[in-house]
Amino acid sequence: MTRRAERHSLSDWLALHELDPVACRRILSAVAREVASASAGHKWSASGSYGLDPETAWLRTADAMRAFFPAQRSIIDDTFEKTVKTLVARPNKSPRALTLDNGPGTYPTIFYSFLGEPSDSLVIAHEFGHAVQIRASRGKFVSPIMREVCAFIGEMAQLSYALCGDARQYRCLSQVWHKDNQKYLGTHRDHLDSALLQPEMPYNYFWNYPIARYLAIQISQRCSRDRMWTLFEGDLSVRGVLRELAFEASLA
Repeated sequence: MTRRAERHSLSDWLALHELDPVACRRILSAVAREVASASAGHKWSASGSYGLDPETAWLRTADAMRAFFPAQRSIIDDTFEKTVKTLVARPNKSPRALTLDNGPGTYPTIFYSFLGEPSDSLVIAHEFGHAVQIRASRGKFVSPIMREVCAFIGEMAQLSYALCGDARQYRCLSQVWHKDNQKYLGTHRDHLDSALLQPEMPYNYFWNYPIARYLAIQISQRCSRDRMWTLFEGDLSVRGVLRELAFEASLA
């Protein structure tokens, strides 16, 4: 006989991240201001194909992370070389990519799809951010929001690398990033805001994205690269990040 896994709720998710509904709503208010600022004056264009193959996309992703965190090159190289990367078809509306944590002392497995679109490069960067965080934290528990913060920083590393070396690629990736802000900081934020009215609603992983995206943006603007790396090592909680961003006072 097997025991059915316990289904977690919104209340459990808040407790895990040391938040409550009032504090969470205050963060979501800041998220709403961020998306309004990020989208102001930005014009969208079709993504289209920009002639990148999977192997080149992965090599650029590794180069971008090394450039972003040069002092951590050895662990980035090790993770890149030993993480299994499996290209799969994407049926229907299944996730575009997934990173599996295979446990301490092992290397992650990344499943991803690839259509040659600019968004594929950011998806790969996102998943590699997860892989690097898994290895850097060495088995330490990292909360879902903080895992996603690291993955979004992985995307930022890709943007930073393109900005310094490939103006056309940067324009393409920047379009995707700003369009994704509408999803993470808009749609997902609204869903989380509505869920806060129902404490026992079953857990939804998408709740992690709006807060994680907002924190990643704020951290990138206000913290050094060395300090950002401590997030990958699992040394800061959501509350810890909020304190460093001087957001804590508004949550009292």
